[in-house]
Amino acid sequence: MTVVAKNLDNPRKLFVAPDGALYVAEAGIGGSDKCFGTGPNAVCVGRSGAVTRIANGVQRRVVTGLVSWAGVSGARALGPAAVLVRRGAYDVLLDDDTVRPDGTNDLGPAGATAGDLISTRGRPAKTKVIADFAAFEAAHNPDRGAGPGAKLGNAPIDSDPYAMVPYRGGVAVVDAGANDLLWLKPTGEISVLAVFPTQVEKLTKADRRRIGAPPAMTSLPVQSVPSCVTVGPDGALYVGELTARPFIPRIARVWRVVPGKAPSVYASGFTNISDLAFSGKDLLVLEIADKGLYDPTSRGALIRVAPDGTRAVVAGAGLLYPTGLAVGANAIFISNNGVFPGQGPGRHGQVVRLETP
Repeated sequence: MTVVAKNLDNPRKLFVAPDGALYVAEAGIGGSDKCFGTGPNAVCVGRSGAVTRIANGVQRRVVTGLVSWAGVSGARALGPAAVLVRRGAYDVLLDDDTVRPDGTNDLGPAGATAGDLISTRGRPAKTKVIADFAAFEAAHNPDRGAGPGAKLGNAPIDSDPYAMVPYRGGVAVVDAGANDLLWLKPTGEISVLAVFPTQVEKLTKADRRRIGAPPAMTSLPVQSVPSCVTVGPDGALYVGELTARPFIPRIARVWRVVPGKAPSVYASGFTNISDLAFSGKDLLVLEIADKGLYDPTSRGALIRVAPDGTRAVVAGAGLLYPTGLAVGANAIFISNNGVFPGQGPGRHGQVVRLETP
């Protein structure tokens, strides 16, 4: 495992360009434009989100000035979540966990594009909105609480677009808050490719203790929270689940999606999936916390799944909160320490490379 970029601010998804350059979306460290709360619990909004290019041993921020919000430590920031480089521009997908029922948010002027896919060419960024996924969720709300064992009804408006991949001339996007997979068509129209159902899981004593549930609560609906999407060698879309609180181990699934057909489970039994990628015909599954996000002893894990279902852990030691995954020529790249800022005490965001045979 070799570090190829360091001192990154909450690095998230990765993108390998045709020329071999690697790009990473940095969620930033917040700012001081608008704050919620005071003292050590304050969350502040700013324009510290960025995109960094890594090539030939050099890292350089090619996009700056994007929305970011975080606590005083700068850890666990939200902001830029994913990036594509297309037609000479940087297309950046922006988080939004503060969406109102009308599709807007409370982040202030700096956060006007939260929940959008934007395009930019400069630094500081001058942006053009390509698609507003928060507004789509507010208007359509494809996830209405439907799922095995779950009651039907209107789920609250919730949007957090978090990952994307080029698809059929447009872009396929997973909305972690809305529990769906969307397609931004070349025409600019957004359509729904899949909605991922809620699971009803049995709660152990440890689960109840973690979430403060009463002893009488023996089960809990757990939302999908799709966190990543990739295109397989068969042309289908593959979507991985983070799953929602209480982050029960080994319940995350990988879905296979073919437009016009119901999504099917391709593989299951994972814990808090943060990203997916294919290496040839093998599927690589990145877990952000192999024992669950509530277990402080968790580390990250990269698991290779062969077409026959055989699994092997490719990497674990040295991975902590890995958030992004990409396959390049003879190498696998991972965003490591993905929920930490680039400066200050403790761990710092980085990108590491794993050599492949």
